[in-house]
Amino acid sequence: MQEIDGPLAELNRQGLAAATALARRLGLPAGDPVVLSGRGNLLVRLAPAPVVARVATGSAWSRADPFAWLTREVAVARYIADRGGPVVAPTTAAEPGPHRQDGFAISLWECARPSGRQPGPAETGAALAALHEAARDCPAELGELSTAREQVSEGIDALDRTAIADPETVAALRAAHARVLAGLAGAGSAPVVLHGDAHAGNLLWTAARGFVWTDLEETCRGPVEWDLATLSRAYQDPDAGQAALRGYAARAGGHVPGVMTLVPFVRARELEGAVWSLCMAHLYPARYREVAAQLLAMVLAGPGAQGR
Repeated sequence: MQEIDGPLAELNRQGLAAATALARRLGLPAGDPVVLSGRGNLLVRLAPAPVVARVATGSAWSRADPFAWLTREVAVARYIADRGGPVVAPTTAAEPGPHRQDGFAISLWECARPSGRQPGPAETGAALAALHEAARDCPAELGELSTAREQVSEGIDALDRTAIADPETVAALRAAHARVLAGLAGAGSAPVVLHGDAHAGNLLWTAARGFVWTDLEETCRGPVEWDLATLSRAYQDPDAGQAALRGYAARAGGHVPGVMTLVPFVRARELEGAVWSLCMAHLYPARYREVAAQLLAMVLAGPGAQGR
């Protein structure tokens, strides 16, 4: 794993201590913790316990209530897992939480053992359709397109209050957000339970269960077009993006959405990505500074930007 620099390194150090303290509090044998990832969140395998802790570190910096995001994730993942759906399940070795420990929100998960197999675009699309099917009728209290609403507004607020972004940039981002939300009004189909961040990087192949989704932290309700826009735009090759949409349609029994149908959701996703990257560039500059600048320039030069 690439060494983390900047303020995120200290957050991760504190998060690791909190995860091990939580394991002790819950009676889990976790004397040999292993850090699996340390970017938006810290993921720690609490070895030798078969449990992975998700510690809200970087993600918490730009969210008003990180505990609420993990609460929704656990509720939806538990519902899908109970129906045999394709998710990494919350752990049964202890209460999965989320828990509050030393200032951090932490949830606990089964230790999935992924292989090196990468899903093809059509497989990823089919797996997303299976996730949506299993999540149908989930009774959890979920926000409406929280990814396009709170994720963006709270991220801009964080950039503003810390003066990381100058006032002109903050104003431009708020104006872009207003345009994006106006474009989403009435767009898309009836709300479903969304993954929220549905791309192949969040899909794992396991020998026991095949492909399973992880990182449902941005789950919410909204038009399926949000997940489909995220799915297709994650591929640099447009043909691969279309293959993913065809894989979804084949499994879901629907049609492949047209490009224009997804446009409002693509624009919202791009703005979300720009704001998220700007926040992460403060915490982890080596990885995010350059991409944040590129994404910011793109969204502020997008359709309607000249009217700000």
